[in-house]
Amino acid sequence: MPAEGNGARPSIFDRLRRGLRGVDHAVAPALPLGEAVHPVALAAAAALAANDWLLKPRLGPGLVTGKLSDLAGLIVAPVALSAAIGLVLHLAARLGARIDPSLSRGRLLACTAATGAVFAAVKLDPAAGRALAALIAALGRPAAIAPDRTDLACLPALAIALWIGRDELRRVPLGRPAALHRLGRPAGPALADVRWAGAPAARVDALAAAIDAWDPAEIDRRLAACAGRAIAAQARLAPP
Repeated sequence: MPAEGNGARPSIFDRLRRGLRGVDHAVAPALPLGEAVHPVALAAAAALAANDWLLKPRLGPGLVTGKLSDLAGLIVAPVALSAAIGLVLHLAARLGARIDPSLSRGRLLACTAATGAVFAAVKLDPAAGRALAALIAALGRPAAIAPDRTDLACLPALAIALWIGRDELRRVPLGRPAALHRLGRPAGPALADVRWAGAPAARVDALAAAIDAWDPAEIDRRLAACAGRAIAAQARLAPP
């Protein structure tokens, strides 16, 4: 397969994410939730679950468990919100709406900003904290949120969520080629956020040309090459 022609083997996180959202193809797009199943997002979600379900019951609320929840939550919440929006838009598109459900720079920035605003509000305003706790309880899990200005020091964790989103945009957002073809939009301008995320201009231009010509085989080859580069990069960063 071209994605793995460089000899790098997918990590367990990459295999898991493929199983959750599928592999993107021109005529069979994957679910637009790549940011939520990014390896770093999955690791943060695992840390959040372990902290809330294992450490807090045993150690009780405290500085370490409290800050760990905040840090992991600030990483997970923006990408989970973005993916939830993507799935709703995906369903609407399946029902005939003329929309592109794939991840965009605007959605990434909006979800990150919204998460930061809500986090700051509940840490500064007791009424906001009670409102959020009531919402969480209505979803089936009792919660208590106490204002704590020192928790605002965790806000830089949002930069990790932004990095996750940029990494997904650089790979080409899941479902973007299929959506552009369905909507009849020029691919060059629609891939501007891929360029913004740091993808090489030549690679983006070649993919745009393949989408505009609607060459599914070439599109799939280029999407697979993007995935292969990402796997190789992760392999270089991984410890021996």
